[in-house]
Amino acid sequence: MNCYSKKDSCRRSGGTALTYLTVLLLAGAAHGQEAIGSATSITPQAEGSHGGKHTLATGGNVYHQDDIETGVGGIAGLRFHDNSDLKVGPKSRVKLDKFIYDPNRSAGSVAIEATKGSFRFSTGSRTEGSYQVKTPYGTLGIRG
Repeated sequence: MNCYSKKDSCRRSGGTALTYLTVLLLAGAAHGQEAIGSATSITPQAEGSHGGKHTLATGGNVYHQDDIETGVGGIAGLRFHDNSDLKVGPKSRVKLDKFIYDPNRSAGSVAIEATKGSFRFSTGSRTEGSYQVKTPYGTLGIRG
């Protein structure tokens, strides 16, 4: 039993610390994600949002639902596991919405949302699959 008020003495909760530790470990495991790609070049600086806002470094991982943001002179080059490339231009923001890729199958799906600025996206080595690029003005769909 957990204690939620100052009146409760919490003597009945011998396992409270263990329960709390278990919840923290499970939350950490649920939050941990597999990388969907990595930064191939960062000039001079870009930020990601995975696990809180942080500075991206060349060779660093990017994750599903990551927001990539560049400053005034920033450019971020990203390569995904399917060998597709994304270049994010200066003063830009792109969300990595969806990435489904199985190296044993040629089909998959990628969706990014460009909310601000400029970008260049090059499809990967897959012969089948779908790519979707959402912008504030519309959605581009590429089907292979």
